[in-house]
Amino acid sequence: MVNLTQLTRAALVLGGAACLVGCSAPTHRETVFVVLPGEYAAAFDATRDVLTDARFTLDRVDAGAGVITTLPKPTTGLATPWDREQTTLGQEWEDFTNQQERLVRVTFAPEGDDDEVPGPGEALPDRRTDDRPLVARVDVTVLRVRRPGWRPETEAISRSTRSFDPRESETPGGAAFTEPIGRDELLAGRLSEQVRARLSTPAGSPDTE
Repeated sequence: MVNLTQLTRAALVLGGAACLVGCSAPTHRETVFVVLPGEYAAAFDATRDVLTDARFTLDRVDAGAGVITTLPKPTTGLATPWDREQTTLGQEWEDFTNQQERLVRVTFAPEGDDDEVPGPGEALPDRRTDDRPLVARVDVTVLRVRRPGWRPETEAISRSTRSFDPRESETPGGAAFTEPIGRDELLAGRLSEQVRARLSTPAGSPDTE
């Protein structure tokens, strides 16, 4: 029977391997792709389908504004092998040892017009009728769940406690909250590649992803 010490040693070995693999992993993937005039509807639909297939829950789907966003998607890395957010073993380990979530935002805009602001009484152009080439940018934000006052017990997790500060809240430890800790450009690149693959696949052909 495997005891706690053996499990701890195995976790440390796996954690070290994760760090080594993470250090040798690719550090850059292309997170943008160009949408030519007349291809916007197909590109927008392909992006939506890729995010849905990745089991993200869509939040804002606005074809007129050229924006697709998702709700934060939680994952526990090695403990949830069916999740496909992680690109490296290092990411699998980090998500396993921390409570983390990812949310995706994809924007379609002409090159250089990402932050265009309409004048008084004007509205943003409708991307569905825009005859200019558009650049799609995929951005993935990593969020980490913080639990103030959480004091984990190393020998038995069931014995973990929370600190209590009466000046801040009546609830021991306060409420959990999330904060952004960085961007996952590897996942953003993979999502971008999957959309491009769908656009390059002729209609009626099997998905080559």
